[in-house]
Amino acid sequence: MKTSKRLAAFFLLSLTIFLAACGSSGTVEPDMGNGSSEGIVEDEVTALLEQMDNNLYRYTVNNQTDETMTYEFTSGQRYDFTISNQDGDELYRLSSVSMYMQALGEETLEPGEKLEYEFEIPAMELEPGTYQLTAWLTPQEGPKYETETELTVE
Repeated sequence: MKTSKRLAAFFLLSLTIFLAACGSSGTVEPDMGNGSSEGIVEDEVTALLEQMDNNLYRYTVNNQTDETMTYEFTSGQRYDFTISNQDGDELYRLSSVSMYMQALGEETLEPGEKLEYEFEIPAMELEPGTYQLTAWLTPQEGPKYETETELTVE
């Protein structure tokens, strides 16, 4: 009986870590033409990384083509991000500290739709300065739609 309780506790802990690492778990929203053209290029799939709040960022992949795009994944991970210093040294990678469910999956983007993932920058002891925050999709094959922005630590 103790073994089954421990197994159940381990499963719940793993699931909690997985869900926390997935951010908003990829909402697909149609582009309703709100007049914002930031990061949008017609006839392309574009990526945008923007700061929402202090340590909260949003990574968006926007399908501005006339084709349906399907991305296949080998795990529950849909995106990844890194923080690098000015010399290009990687200081943090989400996937190196996260666990993901090992299951095949896919995301489909119809024309005009977008995938959005919100994530928080973890508490780190970084020296004051400017760092590079880079995010990308993690499909099994195809484009990764990498994008980056500056991360300022004061």
